[in-house]
Amino acid sequence: MADKYAAVHLNTIGQIAEHGYALRMDCRSCGKGADVDLDSLIARLGAEFTLPELRRHAACPHCGGAVGFSMRLAAAGTKPDGHPMAIRLKPRR
Repeated sequence: MADKYAAVHLNTIGQIAEHGYALRMDCRSCGKGADVDLDSLIARLGAEFTLPELRRHAACPHCGGAVGFSMRLAAAGTKPDGHPMAIRLKPRR
């Protein structure tokens, strides 16, 4: 049986927003997390900023720890509970 839905490859923050997904960031150290404000992030970094690049430079604004990202359809329901969080970008080396 053929798939009914075409695969969508999301590699940039602009593609995530364009296809109606929400991006969530969770700290691996302190456990705090929240949905990312994609509109602000796109305005700051540009729509072509890639997820691998974001992963390399993102840090928890609360403790400085490494963060993990997850995606969900924004229309799928309310945001999961979490603490207010904004992405802090580590300086490029």
